[in-house]
Amino acid sequence: MKLNKKLLVFFVFAFGLLLSAQSERKITRSGNTQYETGNFVEAEINYKKALEHNPALLEAQFNLGDALAKQERYEEALASFDLVTATTEDAELKASAFHNKGNVQLKQQDLEGAVASYEESLRANPKDSQTRYNYAYAKKQLAQQQEQEQEQEQNEEDKEDKEDKEDQKENKDSKDKGDQNKEDSENKDSEDSKEKQEDSKEDSSEEEPKDKGETDGQESEDDKQKQEQEAKAKENKLSPEEAQRLLDALKQEENKVQAKMKKHKIKGAKVKIEKDW
Repeated sequence: MKLNKKLLVFFVFAFGLLLSAQSERKITRSGNTQYETGNFVEAEINYKKALEHNPALLEAQFNLGDALAKQERYEEALASFDLVTATTEDAELKASAFHNKGNVQLKQQDLEGAVASYEESLRANPKDSQTRYNYAYAKKQLAQQQEQEQEQEQNEEDKEDKEDKEDQKENKDSKDKGDQNKEDSENKDSEDSKEKQEDSKEDSSEEEPKDKGETDGQESEDDKQKQEQEAKAKENKLSPEEAQRLLDALKQEENKVQAKMKKHKIKGAKVKIEKDW
């Protein structure tokens, strides 16, 4: 009797599991129907309901990732696919999860991630032609992206080099201009100093003739007076012939005076004649 009761409990439990499994699959199939009609939100709801009954139902988890991707909720979709790839031992399901993960990454422009996911998918299922195509496409896009990035980096480097050269040229021009201005200023100062020296020299030259002029004027006046005196003295100076005649005349006059004085017995004074020649 006790054995029968145990059997009854077992059958009830098994029947409940069967009903639960049928319910989970039924809900999952309902989600698939919603997905196929484009009602991705309702499909998401059904897949999540199925997972509430059985979190290990990887079919529902995989389809949930697809429904989320269709809604462009890419990060949540990637999380669903990662859960499947980390859990399943089914190579085909793993390959499909990596393939769809690569598709999501391709839409995110994560080309390196997409290439890596497609590689993992091909490891699980090397014969999948669609994955091989997507892998080749992602690699080509990645190569172009890297080439563009390198070209952009090169352009930026060239631009920086050009700017550096322009800055160096501007600095050089500014320095040359500063040196030229300094040289011009020094030349101007030198010229100004030279002009000042010349002006000072001219001023000194102008003053010196003035003093000299005054001295010359004084000397000229003195010379004039001297010349007048010499002329006057020359006028008073007698030639030897005139002086001799004057002496002879004076002598005759003296003789006459002496004769008269002798005659009248008067002593005359001797006249002193000064020579002026």
